[in-house]
Amino acid sequence: MEALGCGNSISIPVSSHKPASAASSSSSAQLPARRRTIIFTAVASYLRLFPIQSAIAQQPDETQQEEDRVVRLFQETSPSVVFIKDLEIIKNPQNTDEVVMVDDEKARVEGTGSGFIWDKFGHIVTNYHVVEKLATDQLGRQICKVFLVDRYGNSLSRDGKIIGVDPSSDLAVLKVDVEGVEVKPVDIGSTRKLNVGQSCYAIGNPYGYENTLTTGVVSGLGREIPSPNGGAIRGAIQTDAAINSGNSGGPLLDSHGHVIGVNTATFTRKGI
Repeated sequence: MEALGCGNSISIPVSSHKPASAASSSSSAQLPARRRTIIFTAVASYLRLFPIQSAIAQQPDETQQEEDRVVRLFQETSPSVVFIKDLEIIKNPQNTDEVVMVDDEKARVEGTGSGFIWDKFGHIVTNYHVVEKLATDQLGRQICKVFLVDRYGNSLSRDGKIIGVDPSSDLAVLKVDVEGVEVKPVDIGSTRKLNVGQSCYAIGNPYGYENTLTTGVVSGLGREIPSPNGGAIRGAIQTDAAINSGNSGGPLLDSHGHVIGVNTATFTRKGI
């Protein structure tokens, strides 16, 4: 644009009082110089613009930056998420869907879920409905296996023992033995300033696929959902991040990787 501007400006005569012949001669003599001036100005303008364009091209891509941030969030928080298997000791393994060996006994997989490490002492937070059979077991046939990793990524499994339950809020606390093991507890966030539209992330084990990340936004606040004991859980967070069977008990995270909720239910046209 600068070159075009110079080109327009030099078309105006420098002096109008010269004789016609002199003016004509002067114009003819100066025309190549003016053309050179236009060309030089255009090149100079391009050279001034080129470093700016190069700097723009060198700026990190915003999409790549966002993807890198989500990757880091998952890498930093997934070691705090555990996989829970509910098992029933059985004497007759016939006509069962899945049978595993536990302490030299045969057990049937009753269900799976997720949870997260609350502290360095091995307390695990999950949903009550994930461990409900263990909590109400009167015959001593129910056991709970918790699969986790230590801070260095080494996999291990432990028996989970119920410390406390609250069916009215669909929450339970398990305890696993982590003596000699360094685990990575979650960071706890706050919902006080949470707004609809903020990004959120769910980590869990849907359908038994461990360490699955889904992303979405906070779709609504202050929702009400039914609890396992028939009451109502108020103040629930609604999100469009995919939460499927096996995600229950896993953490819902904010953009800083802090826990803002426990994944509990999925609503469909047919209900929960």
